[in-house]
Amino acid sequence: MFEKRALNIKGASNFRDLGGYIGFDGRKTTWGKNFRAAALTHLTSHDLKVLKHHRIHQIIDFRTLDERLNDPDIYPDSVEDIELPVLDEDTTYSTLSREQMHQLAHSSGFAYQQMMQTYERLITDNFSQRAYRQFFNYLLANEEGAILFHCTKGKDRTGVGTALFLTALGVDKETVFQDYVLTDDYNQTENEAELARLVRHQASEIDIDNFKGFWLTDRDYLENAFSAMIQLAGSPENYLKRYLDLDQDQLDRLRDKYLD
Repeated sequence: MFEKRALNIKGASNFRDLGGYIGFDGRKTTWGKNFRAAALTHLTSHDLKVLKHHRIHQIIDFRTLDERLNDPDIYPDSVEDIELPVLDEDTTYSTLSREQMHQLAHSSGFAYQQMMQTYERLITDNFSQRAYRQFFNYLLANEEGAILFHCTKGKDRTGVGTALFLTALGVDKETVFQDYVLTDDYNQTENEAELARLVRHQASEIDIDNFKGFWLTDRDYLENAFSAMIQLAGSPENYLKRYLDLDQDQLDRLRDKYLD
């Protein structure tokens, strides 16, 4: 399943298909309709052919304006690139340099606390709610082809977006969490290289701890997002209805569209 989920993409990490998960009424999420990824800044000509082969016709970019300007997406001319920031500033620290991290994080556990707050904010903040609401509008409006959505690492903003989407399709919570932590497998080479660089530069244990907190998944982070949904609305599904304005008819349409 891991190999089937991965696409043969050279210039982007954490690029994978969301098909094959068991959802509502035992139906499985459709293969080849929804993809998640990290930034698309370094896609090759080969990668662009892969996007066309998989009929990806919309790319939803969850990054901030600054992130997009500094590292713009590369995509085929036939693809619609949709700018849909889910945070008004990047509190995921996904573009933080070692020097910036050292200046910012003065204590062990700083990253953990920041990320716990960010995941809660992705659920409770009006700005984020509007963005994820529009995300579902694009999913509902899709009549043909596939949609790809991404942020910088494909972990936090994309991770919460994926969790909301799979939850709407009736995928159980544990499976949602298993998909979330797959990010560390798909980003393993990149993360290990960055960690080795920190060690070579004699980074402190605090810096290394905070690097891991910012760059690796943690089930606590996503659990905090689910807890925020429950606190606001009583359950994740009620959150989708009350805060993302998905009525039962839209949920049914979403399931008919993306479940086999």
